[in-house]
Amino acid sequence: MMELGAVVCTARAPRCGECPVAAWCEWRGAGYPDNAPEKRPRQAAFEGSDRQVRGRIMALLRAASAPVPVAEALGAAADGGVRDAEQPRRAYDSLVSDGLVVELDGLARLP
Repeated sequence: MMELGAVVCTARAPRCGECPVAAWCEWRGAGYPDNAPEKRPRQAAFEGSDRQVRGRIMALLRAASAPVPVAEALGAAADGGVRDAEQPRRAYDSLVSDGLVVELDGLARLP
């Protein structure tokens, strides 16, 4: 069945005339409705992204043996370049809101 879907019953160019189960096909019976899922947009480049900046913060906290000052975490986030001045804070705040970083008394640590 998987080969049938990969070779004959494709979303872009179904070859119903070659399909051995075309008589039982619900999509064909429904008149070939245009209900194919939309293509997902390509993921943005990693270089310079918030994901990369978040990764820098997580790498710092994983390597640390004790909680790290938030300013140091924000500095590590900016090492290697950022798109805008707010990106380190935005990335850090998203890690906190996702529960991946805990902040207490100006210090950041992993949960």
